[in-house]
Amino acid sequence: MGRRQSHKGVEVVGVSTSRQPGERTCPHFGHCGGCHWQDVPYAEQLRRKEEYVRRVFGEAGIELPECFPILASPSSFAYRNKMEFTAVPDAEQGLRLGLHRRGRFDEVIDIVECWLPPPLANELVEVVRSVARRRGIRAYDYQRHSGFFRNLVLRYATPPDQWMVLVVTTTPTADEEVSFLEEIAELLPQRFPEVRTVGHVINDTWSPVSVGQLRILAGDGVIEQGFGGLRFRISPFAFFQVNWTQFESFFGRIRELASPRSTDVVWDLYCGAGSIALVLARWVSQVYGVELVEAAIEDARVNAMLNGITNVTWHVADLHRPSGKAVLERLPAPDLIVLDPPRAGVHWRLLQFLCEHPAERMLYVSCNPVTQARDLKRLLTVYRLQCLQPVDLFPQTPHVECIALLQRRD
Repeated sequence: MGRRQSHKGVEVVGVSTSRQPGERTCPHFGHCGGCHWQDVPYAEQLRRKEEYVRRVFGEAGIELPECFPILASPSSFAYRNKMEFTAVPDAEQGLRLGLHRRGRFDEVIDIVECWLPPPLANELVEVVRSVARRRGIRAYDYQRHSGFFRNLVLRYATPPDQWMVLVVTTTPTADEEVSFLEEIAELLPQRFPEVRTVGHVINDTWSPVSVGQLRILAGDGVIEQGFGGLRFRISPFAFFQVNWTQFESFFGRIRELASPRSTDVVWDLYCGAGSIALVLARWVSQVYGVELVEAAIEDARVNAMLNGITNVTWHVADLHRPSGKAVLERLPAPDLIVLDPPRAGVHWRLLQFLCEHPAERMLYVSCNPVTQARDLKRLLTVYRLQCLQPVDLFPQTPHVECIALLQRRD
């Protein structure tokens, strides 16, 4: 067995940093923090992820009655529909625009060719970087908290190919900074017809996040993703699953495991922009989606209207607070509960409520098997674990998604 390495809190067995004979990797691999497993054949990546899931659940004392083979990604490259590039000062070239060096959040590598998003992303990065350098735009200095250009966010949707470009800066204070934004907004849609919208995000805080005051510079501010006969509007800050090549398989597997019935009442908790809720809505009587982020619920409402779906009711609520519990208590009792929490997992207060009010079935979707196993230990006091489906949404990385199907104990 190989040595162990830790990646963002996930311990992985047998990660090798040596390249496999004949395996080609991108020019930044080994230095860039975007990928960790490019030197590992994809079949071996899948095996390691399955092994990791089994080990995590085994160490949590959870017996797996049935663990399906991991659902492989149709594409192991060019699969990411969202990328965030960071701008930092550079003494020689003015600025660098790229991804963080592996293990370092204070260093950025000038990315020339990234294999994770569709190839057009590399051209968009190069154009924005070239315009910024030509105009002498100052990158934001995270140590001194000064400068202008902070991040470039690219979002992709299909069909057809559509791109959203978000330029994240501090508040413009110089004419050249305003001209830079105007040139980007005019140049990108002209040169690349796939660019449907360009936005400007102002972040004057010390926090290195790509959210803030939004102004649309070109286009209507949204792109649309299609799969499974549905269309989903993606707004600048909307959450959506990152692997666009897995949408059909991933959401199709969720529907299969849910075994929806025409009489079912479904709760979709942490529903985001409504992707799971709307996938299931066509097969059940009623869905109730609950989400903390009001903008996500607004996207969910639009997505329901876009698809002519009327049997979903949306609620803005903090499921980690007593007020969230009050919202759930007013809803009709569910036959199926869907949980899709953030990496930190389900709050203990919500877990307690769900154990006190178990549905017939539950689907727990998680991007973090460690917190999922922790939460299932509590839920298994009133549920039985029927099966576990690992899904590879993140090729070239150690991360793995898991769908757990639970059945209420008699």
